[in-house]
Amino acid sequence: MSKVKTTRVWNGLPVDEITNTETGVVELYSQQTRGAMGSTTPGTLFATGDNKGKWSYNDQEGFRRGYNNKQRTQGKPTLTQEDFNKKFFTEGTKIFNNDRANILNTETNYETKELFENNTAAYATNGIPGVINPETGNKNNSEGKDVSNPEGNNEEAEDLGVEEGGNPSDNSVGSRERDFGSTTISYRYPLGRVPDLDYDFIQFIACEYKGGSFTGGGNGKFGGLTTKGDIEARVGTPAETITLPMIPSLSESNVVEWGKDRINPLQLALANVAGGVLAGQTGGIDLGKAFKDFASATKDEAKALLSDGSTKDFIVSYFAGQASGASNLLGRTGTVINPNLELLFTGPSLRSFNFNFKFRPRDPKEAEEIRQIIRVFKRNMAVQRTSGENFLLTPNIFKIKYLHKGGDHPFMNRLMPCACTAFTVSYTPDNNYMTYDDGSMTGYDVSFTMAEIVPIYADHQKDAGGTGF
Repeated sequence: MSKVKTTRVWNGLPVDEITNTETGVVELYSQQTRGAMGSTTPGTLFATGDNKGKWSYNDQEGFRRGYNNKQRTQGKPTLTQEDFNKKFFTEGTKIFNNDRANILNTETNYETKELFENNTAAYATNGIPGVINPETGNKNNSEGKDVSNPEGNNEEAEDLGVEEGGNPSDNSVGSRERDFGSTTISYRYPLGRVPDLDYDFIQFIACEYKGGSFTGGGNGKFGGLTTKGDIEARVGTPAETITLPMIPSLSESNVVEWGKDRINPLQLALANVAGGVLAGQTGGIDLGKAFKDFASATKDEAKALLSDGSTKDFIVSYFAGQASGASNLLGRTGTVINPNLELLFTGPSLRSFNFNFKFRPRDPKEAEEIRQIIRVFKRNMAVQRTSGENFLLTPNIFKIKYLHKGGDHPFMNRLMPCACTAFTVSYTPDNNYMTYDDGSMTGYDVSFTMAEIVPIYADHQKDAGGTGF
């Protein structure tokens, strides 16, 4: 394959990235549109990143117009051409360069290993940011220069392939630059050729958290702040996928909240009075009439209660107890009031799941994959900040699937979107510090907790598949 297509959502604008592994050039298009009969219309070419890491517009005005349209739908301010240029060349190109580098650095995107090594060596020499030179093992830094410490690239410079300087200031609520890689980034343990029909897996898909919309009160405008039972309401653009083997202990526990409730004869009487008065009001509530009806109904209800000797004793002891500070005078007579105890539904509950994985790298490549998996979990669960650091953003969330023969497991439960609430790594799983020659640990024990972010309702179970949620 010479051209690889990925999709990046940049500040709400979906952009199709076409990376050519034969030339190293990446082109940014608007998304294709689909017609009524299934036909597709190619997107507009917005911009191009050449094989030396430099960027140029192909449709400057169209790019800005598409960007501003998405800004409006999110309730954010639109940008002038000058401000958009700064946004694109100082922030956007960084993200698109990272996506291109991920494609160019992946051997499976080339027909042969020889072609992969020759092309990436040339791209690294030409100065494409993020490309790894297979001859030296060095990774180009943010300016496309070869450096011996690729781990320092992320901190070495703020701009990748930029031609203009300066970072635009943006302190608005919800201003976010979530750079978690292309939707094609995937990690797996163990590595190696695994037959699709012989193994089951657990898959974790990190997704951007999609917040609710708020446009002010009145006319139901607060409705965007709730999920309305929609499973995918908070699930945004996928970022990275991690596929891991099944673990020995997998279980689920569904809980619904119920609570004890009591109501005594006095409370019942007052409820009868209030309910009767309000139900008798027609054409709006007349406060004067309501007070008069309330007084009359209270008097009638009191007569009915006092006509019962046992109820009269309760009322007398209740008010005598209130006056004296003794709460259970009636109980001292050998009688207690019937509390009409009942277990009542109080609301749904949210489930949580614990996962425990043992990673034992067998070679340097697998050790690096494990290291990246740990970093991906940490990065996606971490709290994010706006560029102005005045506000914090919700961490990414995860979709979790049990896979069997490449599809959803037909005999296991389904999970709602989850937040990673805790993540623990043991670097000495056998109570002994051991490393390989390159410094990687001989083993990692990783445990984490995933908590569902939306409750389960009966209608969710209808078409859930497997054993349901």
